[in-house]
Amino acid sequence: MMRYLLLFLQLSAFATFTYAQETSITYELNGRASKEALEDGDYVNSLNPFVKFIGEWTLKDDEWTQNWGFGTETIKIPGHHTISREINTDHTLLSIIDGPEPNGHIFWTYSPKTGAVFHSSSFGSNRVGTGIGMISDMGDLLLKVTFEDEAEGTYRRYSYTWRNLDEYVLSSVQYDHDNQPTGLFYSGTFVRLKPARHHPDEIAIKREILEHGATIRAAFRAGDLEKIRSLHHPEVEKALGYSDVKSGREAVMQGLAGTLKSFSLEFVENDVESILIRGDLAIEQTKFAIRGTPKEGGESFLFRGRTQVTYVRYPDSPTGWATIREIIQPWTE
Repeated sequence: MMRYLLLFLQLSAFATFTYAQETSITYELNGRASKEALEDGDYVNSLNPFVKFIGEWTLKDDEWTQNWGFGTETIKIPGHHTISREINTDHTLLSIIDGPEPNGHIFWTYSPKTGAVFHSSSFGSNRVGTGIGMISDMGDLLLKVTFEDEAEGTYRRYSYTWRNLDEYVLSSVQYDHDNQPTGLFYSGTFVRLKPARHHPDEIAIKREILEHGATIRAAFRAGDLEKIRSLHHPEVEKALGYSDVKSGREAVMQGLAGTLKSFSLEFVENDVESILIRGDLAIEQTKFAIRGTPKEGGESFLFRGRTQVTYVRYPDSPTGWATIREIIQPWTE
């Protein structure tokens, strides 16, 4: 059955603090989670790097700090209302900003290939901005944006920094053509109007899994067999290929020892596609690329593929997690 998502973009009336206007955008979900499902916990498994921004936002305590050339001031802006939605791809976010003028919108696009974030925005009658940046695994965003209504050669550095799932800080600082701050800036803290319904530990667990992965990759790069061993459960099973299945930690380590004796290995790509958390289990799906270099000389090779790894809580691991199952799908044309 076709499923559709109805976005109610309720635009605030500043004088009465009610959301009087309503605009609907309808499109096919095509299997993606709805806005309601994302806010109800599915954000943990979303492929969208902007997923934490999905929701409705307002200024914390109505406070906004700025300097437009007349000194720094902190003002009150009651009635600010931002609605941010995933549209019909897993790598975009549209934000509608309403309240006191100027109203406008922001559109972000993420490139899965390069990791770049592309920014396009329009406010009022002439404030059009374009830029590029990057987003971290935890959702913090850095952008470099130029505006048509600001002095030629200037640009702004934007940062969106998360304090928790329901609060982030926006900062915009202007720089001149010599990359020096001009003194112009604005900033504010945004809070979710409808606090996300989530398990409080899920964000922390996702961070632990990402840190665990970084520890594994560092151990491979260093050829540290003991560290690699400590990050695998004694009952681990790995399907490295259709006819290459290793059962038990000792079998896995025996095969790996032979490989690391002959080659230096380094992960040169690691694109985490999703992390599913269920109690003491976490399942990560990731596209990767490993460069192998013969220790006795010769040309390096590049092995690409996709892996699905199941981690289990394991107190004897230095990260608290250990690999217990893994299936590798080699890249093909």
